[in-house]
Amino acid sequence: MTSPRFEMRRLTESEWLILDDRFDRTDARHTVACVSRVSADQVEVVWLRPVTARRRYATVADVLEAVRSAPSSADLAGEPA
Repeated sequence: MTSPRFEMRRLTESEWLILDDRFDRTDARHTVACVSRVSADQVEVVWLRPVTARRRYATVADVLEAVRSAPSSADLAGEPA
């Protein structure tokens, strides 16, 4: 069984990073998004790589699911099509 490619890392009580373990920690492509809680039922995303234009989600898990289900993993990886 392989480990998941994307992970959610909590930074503070209200901030998380979505990381792509396909890339080394020193590679800028390793960080996919920064997520911040804006209310009890909403988080806001700053995308650092192209995933979607959507910026608000109900939970951080929803953001992680959006990354995992992105239509093109090559686009998300920053590789030429």
